[in-house]
Amino acid sequence: MIGVLAAALLLAAPHDLHLSHTRMVIEGTVIVARVRMFRDDLEKAIKRPIADDAASRTVVAAYLAQHFLLTADGARLTGEVLDSGSDVDGDQKVWWVLVQWKTTKPVKTLGVRMHVMFETFSDQQNTVLVARQPGDERRGLYFQAGDRAEQVLKF
Repeated sequence: MIGVLAAALLLAAPHDLHLSHTRMVIEGTVIVARVRMFRDDLEKAIKRPIADDAASRTVVAAYLAQHFLLTADGARLTGEVLDSGSDVDGDQKVWWVLVQWKTTKPVKTLGVRMHVMFETFSDQQNTVLVARQPGDERRGLYFQAGDRAEQVLKF
């Protein structure tokens, strides 16, 4: 009986929420973000299963490069995926990606477009928490499907 109950608990119930959450830190000329997405939603968006391998990292990095865009003081930035992997949040499998951008001077104005999975889910929501160091100045951004406008933060 315990084995059946344990197996049932391991099977994640489907979720109705389509959400990504990003925590971003700006310090000097470096911006680092950790993006967390429901794994099954991301797999639907990229149209393939994700594994902890180089091929999956490449596909996810290319997807993020198209759907998570930053500008610093008007200049488009190119991100570099530093790491990625799987995690569990409650009973849901999550995929996280660590992305870094570098600028030539400290950021005064940051433009963000976070459109992951907008093409897949009409109710997709993406939150971005931006913390600027030093001083731990924090700002929150919210993106919902259909709204592709850049949101701009001035520091």
